[in-house]
Amino acid sequence: MPQLDEVLRTPGLRLERLGGSVGARPVERVFLAEDLLELQECPAGAIVVLSRQTNGAVDSYRFDVALRLAATRGAVALVLADPAAPRPISTSAATAQRFGLAILRNVEPINIATLVCALDIALRGPAELALQRAVVAVQQLASHRDAPSEELVAEIAEIAGAELVLSDQPEGEFAFPVGLGGDAQRWVLVHSEEMQARPELMLIGRLLADFLGLATLAERRARELPMRSRAELLTELLDSSARGRSELLRRARSLGLPIDGWHLVARIEYSEERPADADEVAAFARREELGRLALDTVRRSGTWHLARAERGLLLIQMSRNDPGSTAAANAVRIVQRALDAAIAEFPGVTTYCGVGSAHSGPTGLINSAAEARAAVAAVRARGRANLATAFDGLGLRQTLVEWYSSQAARTAVDTVLAPLDKMGRTKSAEAIRTLQAYLDNHGSLSRAAAELHLHRNSVAYRVERIFAELDVDPDNPDDWLLLQLACRARALA
Repeated sequence: MPQLDEVLRTPGLRLERLGGSVGARPVERVFLAEDLLELQECPAGAIVVLSRQTNGAVDSYRFDVALRLAATRGAVALVLADPAAPRPISTSAATAQRFGLAILRNVEPINIATLVCALDIALRGPAELALQRAVVAVQQLASHRDAPSEELVAEIAEIAGAELVLSDQPEGEFAFPVGLGGDAQRWVLVHSEEMQARPELMLIGRLLADFLGLATLAERRARELPMRSRAELLTELLDSSARGRSELLRRARSLGLPIDGWHLVARIEYSEERPADADEVAAFARREELGRLALDTVRRSGTWHLARAERGLLLIQMSRNDPGSTAAANAVRIVQRALDAAIAEFPGVTTYCGVGSAHSGPTGLINSAAEARAAVAAVRARGRANLATAFDGLGLRQTLVEWYSSQAARTAVDTVLAPLDKMGRTKSAEAIRTLQAYLDNHGSLSRAAAELHLHRNSVAYRVERIFAELDVDPDNPDDWLLLQLACRARALA
């Protein structure tokens, strides 16, 4: 049989004490009195609910007489259903205290039938009470969507009558993740001993964690929506032709992007070892998370935006004023921190990163992106993975990189090497490597053979076959130079 103090902790009940004592008195039933005279029929061990029409007499002598009658009948408590009911007179309060009878008042407006049902549920036993806790928890979650997480956890813990904690670590046996699987960064913890005695806490803990996860997702989407809009616009702008650029520039200015200021672009290309049947959706999610992580890291050191590239992502630093001659060096340090964070979070990812110079205006944005792309080609050729490299630091290769960044140069290279590309990827790479060694050594078969670790006759045979395929004149200096540039440029790519 439940005690009065236990009944008053029932979820959904909001009762305040106006007089008497709330002790450990057993409660057997709920009794509804529409008139003070009906207290003559009050059964022993009952909580008496007084209707609104009786509450007007609370501060009168009539209520004091009725209180004595209820105490004589063995009532445990009187509940005033009307939150606006007056406080009882001092004589009534003293009488309630003397007889051990509690005078309670409903705190919030509520239908009297709902109040009676809530009290009745508290008396029916653990199963009904457990269900009531779960129902009230769901109602509380639905009505407090914008409440802070810690505040909401405290409210649900009070409803559940248990210890619920929001933690950064999944400690204990019953930890419910806030979010999906590996994305969870917080957990709702429930005390294991309470869980074993009260299985409804499993449902409440799961509901709370799922609700907080959905709220976190909604908050992230609201925060990322402007970022995604800018990212899509910048991606489209960098891929556009000069003819269709004016409308994109207008949209960029309307979004508040300083498109007419100074821009510096860092390009990050990444790859990871994945089996052929790997989940492409999961891979896409990792790429999205990598971009978000990189952007969050660089944003700690200035104004940066994100754009997408064919094989990676672009981090774009924008400023209204000239950032100075040290902009690229500073950007390399900032972007390197982003690379380190990405590698720590995704150990299987290999990155290649190039950082362009700072240029002004919309054209400067495109030029810096081209430099970053060329710098990535250079670091790939050098095998410098996971290191941010500035375009200005490429040394003697910079001129070649600038030349190969143009569409005309790439077309010329593809055209002159097209006969070798038809051999297949492996044979083509071998032929181009042999041709470059032969050309770089000024046509010396012996020195080319030493560089390639081949016999001289093998090199001679290969070179003869290569020139037989190519549509060039080996004795023409212009063709010789074009082949050298083509081989070096292909190495960069």
